[in-house]
Amino acid sequence: MDYLRLMLKNAARNRRRTLLTVLSMAVSLFLLVSLRTLLAELEFSSVLTDESALRLITRHAVSLQIPLPLSFGQRIQQVPGVEVVSPYQPVVGYYQDPKNLVPHAGIDPESAIRLASEFKFNPTEVGPFQKERTGALVGRKLMGRFGWKVGDRITTNLSGMFGMFFPFNLELLICGTYTGPDEGALLFHYEYFNELARQHMPGRADQVAMFWIKGRSAEDVPRVAAAIDELFRNSEAPTRTETEKAFGLSFTSMLGNVKLFLALIAAAAVFAILLVSMNTMGMSVRERRGEIAVLKTLGFRRGQVLGLLVGESVLIALGGGLVGVVGAKLVFGSLDMYKLTGGIIQHFQIRLLTVGLGLGVAGLVGVVSAVVPAWRAVNGSIAAALRQVG
Repeated sequence: MDYLRLMLKNAARNRRRTLLTVLSMAVSLFLLVSLRTLLAELEFSSVLTDESALRLITRHAVSLQIPLPLSFGQRIQQVPGVEVVSPYQPVVGYYQDPKNLVPHAGIDPESAIRLASEFKFNPTEVGPFQKERTGALVGRKLMGRFGWKVGDRITTNLSGMFGMFFPFNLELLICGTYTGPDEGALLFHYEYFNELARQHMPGRADQVAMFWIKGRSAEDVPRVAAAIDELFRNSEAPTRTETEKAFGLSFTSMLGNVKLFLALIAAAAVFAILLVSMNTMGMSVRERRGEIAVLKTLGFRRGQVLGLLVGESVLIALGGGLVGVVGAKLVFGSLDMYKLTGGIIQHFQIRLLTVGLGLGVAGLVGVVSAVVPAWRAVNGSIAAALRQVG
């Protein structure tokens, strides 16, 4: 405790310099944990669960724009290790205004609910949804975003979004809501979509963008994926089957090497604060060369003096890191990122792992910034240090 009090007292000696260093560290760590959380969101870490490891997506091997025959679903169901299959027709439409993007998913209402076992549905609402041809189940966050309620009839436009041209609208009855890792989508009957496709674009009827599949066990998943692709290898529509996570990351890859870009920004922030911290500790050690010489004269060992100097730097760095990390949690905890981003980001929670990473970086910066000037000071000549002060 005596050493800790001495380190705190030394850190508070030049309060303005210490405060500026703490604030610089806080801003850098705020940016670092924010970028780390954003990267996790882009990798769908917040919506992927243990159940996701059991689920697969089967799509056309060439492009997502090329649909698969609906009849493939029956053949996939017969593959050993497959528990349940549902057609899956993702569509990005909008509600009232093109700015109000709404993710849609056309599904089989019975099999899809069995697939999404970690999502919570109200049993009294599932029945009406399954019976109503134009029924829809809407995620809780999406409901709140537009102020919808159960029983509302809504119309969403599907025309011309992201290259998917469907010349018809969906007139839907909201039968219920659901909660779970992803609460920003609207689920509706694939058969309703197929009927409209048959009327307005007959060549697109009885085709689906992909199939949503659940394996019986984690051990079955790789074998099932390989068996499905082998089954359709020589068909008119060869397939590509991958896990939910791999499918999600394929969309992130379309944005370019975002991970590298964010990592470079984070590295630049850490490097900048390292320079600031090194300058602070270099000045602090130079100002106290005489005091260090006196401590050594009084019998303090080099390791003790080195520990005092490095510990002071680590305390300042951790103080700034703590302010930055806690500030990030408070700021993003008070903001509804789902509404602010128009539904693009589902969650923006600073996780404990990210908090630990931020504080670890702060501590490392504290050590690195102090160890060189402190090492030089404790290994210098006592007489030379006192002569220079005199």
